[in-house]
Amino acid sequence: MSKTEAIQWAAEADDSLARNEILTDDEIIRTVTAAEEDDDDDDVFPVIPNKISYSEAVAALITSLHWAEEQNFEAHEIMLLKRLRDRTFELKIERPRKKKSHSLFGH
Repeated sequence: MSKTEAIQWAAEADDSLARNEILTDDEIIRTVTAAEEDDDDDDVFPVIPNKISYSEAVAALITSLHWAEEQNFEAHEIMLLKRLRDRTFELKIERPRKKKSHSLFGH
């Protein structure tokens, strides 16, 4: 982050803080209690996370890598995305191989 960006970010943070309302302890407790009551509805229909396939993960990492390159990210950040992509691809290749080797040996 450049010095100019840091100054702009700090100014935006100050503006955000100035717009926030200051609550008393009682107001905070009422707000949290009301939010907890709203959260009780979520227990009725639990969210089951979708399992992400290796192919979907590799595709997402490739997209992220292209985007990071277009945005001129630093080399170490791009290398991290490449390592994640490569490792995910390796896991994708290894997974079926592990299943087959277990079946060959009767495990």
